[in-house]
Amino acid sequence: ERLGRLVNALLLLARADESGLRPRFEDVDLDEVAEAERLRPAGRIVPRIEAAHVRVVGDRGQLAQVVRNLVDNACRHARFTVVVSVRRSDGHAELDVADDGPGVPPDQRARVFERFVRLDDARARADGGAGLGLAIVAEVVAAHGGTVDVVGSPMGGALFRVRLPLPPDEVAVEEEVVVPKAA
Repeated sequence: ERLGRLVNALLLLARADESGLRPRFEDVDLDEVAEAERLRPAGRIVPRIEAAHVRVVGDRGQLAQVVRNLVDNACRHARFTVVVSVRRSDGHAELDVADDGPGVPPDQRARVFERFVRLDDARARADGGAGLGLAIVAEVVAAHGGTVDVVGSPMGGALFRVRLPLPPDEVAVEEEVVVPKAA
């Protein structure tokens, strides 16, 4: 099973290198993709989902893989808590995955998105993956016109933030919600 996941990850990254990822663009409810994580059997930690309804245009399968990789990573390193949140912000959909684990040192934050990077013994092969999950996240997010960053979490661990552009009709919804009507 582990070897199959590794081969699939390597094939995806090879396709990205060869011709770039080519997402199928369709309407995707990002909140539904995040909610699916609650139903997927995980380890000892069940992520808490805090999701507003946000629709993006992208490849549902690839975006689900982004969420899955981030949540799996967070659950692997968390002590007790993983929180997944989805919201609109400044014309973007934001997906945050935060944990209360050891976090990622500031000088290593860009490096974690490189292939085959595992930062310490806690991220050993037996406990984790091959160091490809976050590289896949970065490739898929870039193919969708977005960005991914890691910062310190308010819970003390890491917070991975994915920002994807909202389609024009969703930006209009955001503006209706944010801008108060004149009295």
